[in-house]
Amino acid sequence: APLPASFSSRGPLRAGAGDLLKPDLIAPGQDILAAVAPPGGGGLLFNLYSGTSMSSPHVAGLGALMMDLYPTWSPMRIKSALMTTGYDVLDGANSNPLVIFSQGAGHVRPNSAMDPGLVFDSDANDWLAFLCGTTAAVQPGTCAALSGMGYSLDPSDMNVASIAIGDLPGSQTVRRTVTNVTGRATYNVSVTGLSGINVTVTPSTFTLAKNASQTIEITFSNASAPLNAYVGGQITWSNAKHDVRVPVVIRPVALGVPAQVSGTGAPISYPVKFGYTGAFTAAPYGLVAATIESRTVLDDPTDGACSLTAPNAQLHPVTIAAGTTYARFSLFDDFTDGNDDIDLCVYRGTTLVGSSGSGTSAEEVSVVNPTAGNYTVVVHGWGTDGPDAQYALFYWLLDSTDAGNMTVTAPAAAVIGTAGAINLTFSGLAPATKYLGSVAYSGTSGLPNPTIVRVDTP
Repeated sequence: APLPASFSSRGPLRAGAGDLLKPDLIAPGQDILAAVAPPGGGGLLFNLYSGTSMSSPHVAGLGALMMDLYPTWSPMRIKSALMTTGYDVLDGANSNPLVIFSQGAGHVRPNSAMDPGLVFDSDANDWLAFLCGTTAAVQPGTCAALSGMGYSLDPSDMNVASIAIGDLPGSQTVRRTVTNVTGRATYNVSVTGLSGINVTVTPSTFTLAKNASQTIEITFSNASAPLNAYVGGQITWSNAKHDVRVPVVIRPVALGVPAQVSGTGAPISYPVKFGYTGAFTAAPYGLVAATIESRTVLDDPTDGACSLTAPNAQLHPVTIAAGTTYARFSLFDDFTDGNDDIDLCVYRGTTLVGSSGSGTSAEEVSVVNPTAGNYTVVVHGWGTDGPDAQYALFYWLLDSTDAGNMTVTAPAAAVIGTAGAINLTFSGLAPATKYLGSVAYSGTSGLPNPTIVRVDTP
């Protein structure tokens, strides 16, 4: 021990394009002797339990002890202290990204966490800025205000005790701010792992009084690391008493573009970053209007999982033709008749290819380059506010056809380490219609999947 359990969740984090490392850290969670409630535990007072239900109480208890020790510290300071003082699992080298994706910053070591030296702190505005850079859920005015206040909207700049870059096109600089929570001290930086990546840390040494802070810029440049594969390593700030260590995972890519952009029919512009030098083109696929099938679904009295045989589920047959590059199936809360919880799953034959089961009726399943064949989209009434619920299933099937309603302008060539913009304009779109399209890229091998373009006209 410690070895991550086979059932322990592992990264990378798919949300936010992998620009935040998960898990953060690990703690004891397998075969833990714990008090149990006799009515649900076979009459026992104690038993061996495993899972997050065991590791989470360990960390919560340590957090409570840390709060007692440092009552003015924020939760993020406590989290930082637990992360930077963790130790490695025994699965392999801590420069192996697979090890980092299983342990995060490492296994908690509470005695060391009481004296971390430096901490990485953040507040609600930092997390709002992170959400601005990873979702469309924050109001644009809020994001603009945060940017004007100096908050970075790049999710890789989130001030946590880890660094993740899910798409490194050539080079990127990330920022962290550390705060000294002990006496005056001088720290020097060292880097291990990150094979094929050049790392520059500025400043490489600094001296801080107690409670003083230092902003650090860290530039990562791809020298020889293979594209589309993660590399891992550690950055450590040290003095005679402290080693403040953060894990790093980076995936070099040939092209950095967003996975999806959205709009209402007005022009859209989004950034592109190049990780190679050579030819470059961007071509439109679509836009196509959604196919809509409206029905009602009865409640599933068993509250079971979405499946082909779920009680009262509605089955929608869909044929996907050869040459389809992208398929998306969606439900929206606005198209139900109340506070319903409707789930969605998609099968090819009897094989599950995707499912979505949040606590609302806003569900989505997308399939890149789907295999041609007959599919079944299952709409499952997990919880309705009446005997049944109205819904509308929306789906789009994209191929490599240009529908003539989206124009793409892009840089004429790629130059490694540079950035540009891709501009989209639209014409001939019908009102009150949900469209889907994509922008496909070519010019070298290893380019990402097309950027999905979602347009909902008013």
